[in-house]
Amino acid sequence: MSALILRNIPEVLRHRLKIEAENHHRSMNREVIAILEKELVKTRPVFFPTPVKGKKSVSPEWVVQTIRKARDTHK
Repeated sequence: MSALILRNIPEVLRHRLKIEAENHHRSMNREVIAILEKELVKTRPVFFPTPVKGKKSVSPEWVVQTIRKARDTHK
């Protein structure tokens, strides 16, 4: 398992983390992991456009249009 060291944590934030950990009956380390897991689930997955089939050349304009279309579709 990997380790992560956090430095220069503001005292107020450390105190809030300690209280949250106590409220959830966790260590501060486990509370940080729970918070990260919860927050990272909120991020959107990356969707790639359907691959181009055949020997059609892909222009830079097509790439830009496809990226914009994918962004607009998955908002």
